[in-house]
Order: sequence, then C-alpha cells, then structure tokens
Amino acid sequence: MAGNVIPRVKGMRDFHPEDWAFQTWLSGQLLALGSSFGYQAFEGPMVEYQDLYLGKSSEEIVNQQTFTVADRDGKTLVLRPELTPTLARMVADREGQMAFPVRWQSYGRFFRYERPQRGRGRGFFQWNIDLMGSESPLADAEILTIACLSLKVLGLSPQQARVRVNDRQGLENLLVDVLSLAPEDVRPLFGLVDRIDKMDKDKFSEAMDQQGLSGKQQDALLEALEGTDTDFSPWLKEILDTVALNGVGDYVEVDRKIVRGFDYYTRTVFEAWATTSLRRALFGGGRYDNLTVQVGGKRQVPGVGFALGDMAMMELLKEVDLTPDLTAVGADILVTVFSEETLEASVALSRALREAGVRAELHLKPGERLDKQLKRADRTGSRFAGIIGPEELVKQVMILKDMRSGDQETFALQDITAITSRIMKADQEG
Repeated sequence: MAGNVIPRVKGMRDFHPEDWAFQTWLSGQLLALGSSFGYQAFEGPMVEYQDLYLGKSSEEIVNQQTFTVADRDGKTLVLRPELTPTLARMVADREGQMAFPVRWQSYGRFFRYERPQRGRGRGFFQWNIDLMGSESPLADAEILTIACLSLKVLGLSPQQARVRVNDRQGLENLLVDVLSLAPEDVRPLFGLVDRIDKMDKDKFSEAMDQQGLSGKQQDALLEALEGTDTDFSPWLKEILDTVALNGVGDYVEVDRKIVRGFDYYTRTVFEAWATTSLRRALFGGGRYDNLTVQVGGKRQVPGVGFALGDMAMMELLKEVDLTPDLTAVGADILVTVFSEETLEASVALSRALREAGVRAELHLKPGERLDKQLKRADRTGSRFAGIIGPEELVKQVMILKDMRSGDQETFALQDITAITSRIMKADQEG
C-alpha cells in the first residue's frame, strides 16, 4: 500500500550521498596512509565457506554472529565477518609465487549478526592492513606504528585515543611461572582474561573459581595482569622502542589484559581504545603465524596486521568534533535548457565540458522556467549554471552564473578551455 515503505534490515545502514561522503573521506585517509608505507590494495569475496572461519575466528563470531546461507550443494556460506582468514587463504593459494614479505591493505564491507548499539552495527566498513612473510619484531613495530598514525591522521590525540598492546606468548610464559601451571592449562585462561573488563569483580572471581584456580593463584593472576612494564617480554620491548623511534610512542601503552578474542593470534596483540565517554575499542590486531597452514597452505607464512571499523571511529570523531565538513560531490555546473530549440547546443556544451574534466549535469526539462532550473542548481550544490538562451545561441555564447556570488560572465561556446579554467579555479578557491 502507498506510504508503507519497506524498512531496511535491522542493523544495516543506508548511505545517502552525504553519508557516503564520509566513507569516501575515511577510506581515502586510511588507504593513503597505508600506501605511504608501500601497502598494495587488494580485495576478497563477500561470501566464503563457513569452514574458512571454523577454528580460526572466535567461536562467538562463528556460532552467533555470522550471516549464513546454504548454497545449492548444501554447503554453508557466510557473509564475511572479517578478512584475515580470506587474506591467509589468498596468500596460501599463491605462496610459491610471492616475494615475501608482502604488504596488503583493503577497505570493504563486512557483516556480523550482533546487537546494534552505539558504534556497532550488523553491516560495517573496515580497513584491513597486513604484513605477511616476516618473523621480525620490526614488522610488528611497523604495523603498530601505522595503527598509531591512523589515529593521528584523523586528528585524534593520545589524550583522546590510545593503543593498548601486549605479548600473548610473553603473558603465557609469565602466567606459567607465577601460577605454577602447564602451558596447556594457562591458555584456556585467555578467554577469561579477554572478558575481564566486561565483568564485575565478583563475577570474575567466580569465573576464576570455575577455572579451578586457588585463592593464591587468583591473586597472582590479578597482580600479573596489572603490570605495565615490558620485563615479561623482551620482544615487546623491542617493538615499543622502534615505535618510539617512529615518533608515535606517546599513543601506546602496555596492557597485559589485552589478549584478543580471535583464536589465531600467536604473539603481539593490540587494541585502540577511545578515552572519552565512548570508552570502547576502536580497532584491534596482532600477530598470527600459523593461519596460512590452518587454511590449507603448505608453507607457514607469519603475518601481523589490524582492522579498523568505520562505525566506532565515526562516533569518536563526532564526539570530539573532528568530523570533517563534507558535502556530497555533485556536478560542477548545471547546464540549463532554455527551450527545445536550444537543446542541441546545451547537450553539446555538456559533452564538451565533461570531456574536459568538468562534472556537468544537463537539465532534463527543456523549457522549464529558468528560475526553477537555477533553483535546481542551487539545491544540488552545483557551483555554476550554464545558460544558453535564444540570444546567446545566435551569438554563439553562453552565460556562466556563479550560484554563490550571483556574478555572471559571458564566454564563447567554442572556448571550452576558458570555461573549464574558470570553473576549476573556483573549485580550487573553495
């Protein structure tokens, strides 16, 4: 029935031109940053077999947060919730043809079936940047440096967002020592540690009881997690020293409670957190050394990287008033059509301007009152209107009207270079 617009899917977003302008800006900023370090752009499929994620992503994401569908062969397909397993599969597929290390980045759309809330939805965009083929801590330092610079290029200070970093292997070694447990008994504790900030003290104590920790072990665990030095990890110290040399050390702090929820991380892990009232993770990443083998590759290709989602970052930029003043890009000029008799000349002018690199919109109602055509130019943001009336047609000229100032200039229809120069000069002046 008329008036009953079908709603969009819950948790998904529409992107009107003004909304898409932000995505264009954000992706441009981040991809340019990656390119400055030599990262090449790539993309993977939007749909993968569920098997690609089983045993690699977190159980919560695979079992509770994926959009799934069965194909005609009965195999379960997943709308991608993340990109790292896809990246590992792509590298494993051509591992014998690549010159390692490789540096890749991508900006694309992802899906997770989770509860929509501030800074989180079921459909989102994400920047992924990864360095694969190096076991050196310098690779981790490079990725961590880019993580810090991503905050800096978006205008965020260390007082507004910080990157919390840890070494999972170093933490495991520390807990084996202080808890007097075997490594296989320590690893299950990481799932508990990952939720420590989401649980009150009593619930966390109860969870430690369920893990079989004695009161003495619980105290030792909590004390170990509160440490902020790098004595437990020479690996992490080397990484942070290099990050400091890159001039962004003030964005980083050690946080032993950061372990990340994905099962594939092997050593360095980090998360960026807003320190404003948003108080939530902005992005996260780390080192994954076994993933190519897990997806079927013959060669173990170590990797390190992170992924930055658009929604949390957009919320933070809004909160600290750093959202850029963006307008949706439309035409530079609306070419009016005075009448059917002038249509041919208006079409020719539009075509010539486009071929010269000007965004030109042709009005679609020949003979409509000129004031309405000019109103159209004003409402859609065209800086100029091009007018060819009967008199102008006889003289083979056009009037270029500046919609901001109201000034008008006359140009010969054949002098496309002069018309283009005037329009582009105004664009450069803003």
